[in-house]
Amino acid sequence: MTILDRITAYLKENPEGVDDDELTQVLGLKRRQQANSRCRQLAKQGLIERRRVDGKIRNFWLGGSGTSPSPAKGRAQKEETEPWYSERNVQAAIVKHLAIEGWAIRSVADTAKREHGKDIVAERGRTLLWVTVKGYPKGTPKTPPTTQAGHWYKQAIFDIIEYRGENKTLQLGVGLPDFPKYRSLAEKITWFQPLARFTYYWVKETGEISPYAPPAC
Repeated sequence: MTILDRITAYLKENPEGVDDDELTQVLGLKRRQQANSRCRQLAKQGLIERRRVDGKIRNFWLGGSGTSPSPAKGRAQKEETEPWYSERNVQAAIVKHLAIEGWAIRSVADTAKREHGKDIVAERGRTLLWVTVKGYPKGTPKTPPTTQAGHWYKQAIFDIIEYRGENKTLQLGVGLPDFPKYRSLAEKITWFQPLARFTYYWVKETGEISPYAPPAC
């Protein structure tokens, strides 16, 4: 097992939270930094929460009972240096929300590197969930953000079409920052959501998620 796997397993067994010093000691790590860097990595993926308790930062597992995903190398850029509506931050907010709702996170794509595959794969019981995630564009001198947002939204909907073609029974989701442009585009194809059977995960600036599932047929 890797250090990340060992830390993940220990945190799952200790829901009361564990600080970096304790992880270093009980797992026999050579340096405290090994625990600290891995925990920060898990926090970026939304799998743990790092919260100060009695003056020390403790790590609380949020990712359910599943195994931790294997993140791609090079994810050093911090989410806090990006706007809340960036694809990476929208993805992290949804991962955290799903983990709290009891989903085990199976994989999280490295959006910064445009990693191929599903942006989020999660599982709860025997139910599998695939989520495609988009941020909100900053625009260019030639292309306003609203125009680019239209292209990104169409890409997300095409992902849903492809995913449904791959699997007729699993759950699907589209994760988007809660901007009026995306809301208006979604309103234009309300007929499509119950047919494709997917949920919108609207991410607000506060990090709060407003899921919107298709109406029952």
